[in-house]
Amino acid sequence: MGALDGILVLDLTRLLPGAAATQALAEAGAEVVKIEQPGQGDHARTLSPEVFARTNADKKSAAIDLKHPLGRQAMIDLSAHADIVVESFRPGVMQRLGLDYERLSADHPRLIVASITGYGQGGELAGLAGHDINYISIAGLLSLNAGAGGAPVIPGFQIADIAGGAMNAVNRILLALLERQRTGRGAHLDISMTGGLAPLLTLPLAVQSAAGAAPRPSEGMLTGRYACYNVYATRDGYVAVGALEAKFWIELCRRLGLDDLAAAQYDDRRQPEAKARLQAIFVQKGAEEWFAELRGSDCCLTPVRGLAEAAADRPPQAPPPPLGRHTDEVLHRAGYDEERIRHLRRSGAAA
Repeated sequence: MGALDGILVLDLTRLLPGAAATQALAEAGAEVVKIEQPGQGDHARTLSPEVFARTNADKKSAAIDLKHPLGRQAMIDLSAHADIVVESFRPGVMQRLGLDYERLSADHPRLIVASITGYGQGGELAGLAGHDINYISIAGLLSLNAGAGGAPVIPGFQIADIAGGAMNAVNRILLALLERQRTGRGAHLDISMTGGLAPLLTLPLAVQSAAGAAPRPSEGMLTGRYACYNVYATRDGYVAVGALEAKFWIELCRRLGLDDLAAAQYDDRRQPEAKARLQAIFVQKGAEEWFAELRGSDCCLTPVRGLAEAAADRPPQAPPPPLGRHTDEVLHRAGYDEERIRHLRRSGAAA
């Protein structure tokens, strides 16, 4: 039994951020029903089947047209039995559909509605279109991820979508559930992917406050300035060293026969020398060899593994549900009988 066993979530989201959030809720035991457009479903089904499979494996699918009057009523009826509704439309869309928080919670004040958007429900950027690259750039993160020439480098993974959107939404939803236990009332959660990135800037902002200027790429303590927190080439790949504390650095130096560098951990004058000497040693063996040799010591050394290696230990997921597989089951849950369901299907409001 999961922590969220007995919690019903209606997932109106599309693509990655909302799907990842509700997948996390499903993995915690919640029953997640994905409400999809009849005929086409979530765009991710065809745009990126692999992503769709990874973020919708533990859900049910109900094909209901929210633009159809009967479909909208079905959503209202379903929400009366739900604990959480998660949506990721642009601000104002839910209101135009007649499915805004005020309407859905009118007869169900315990309902929690989480709205995930790029820039939040209000403000001058609220209606602006965007994707991960836009959110991390305007939030200040992209400027800190720069190459040797100083130009920003696009990360090979989604930061705003997952950290600012999905995980931020999960945290806020769990807090809202806890608050509901005390007050008996739900809430409308305004999840801004851009705003949710603020915690990732904690260290850079602290450095800026102390130094009076923003840290330049590769000059911060955790950006490769020091030999004790860096990446080194090996015979067949790379290893990452994170020996920030003195005890870890001392142990690494001891194991590599570099005891004379122990006292130079944060001596800027000796960093080029320290990096060169560590590099000369690490290139003599493979990354996994170094990991096997040093993992028993507190050296904070790990191999830089590729995706295939990193994913090797993950258990296979069940396939996502076909579009509309659970439409009848879900509508029965809302009190619809067979004749009413057939009427919805004939009208095109459900499939």
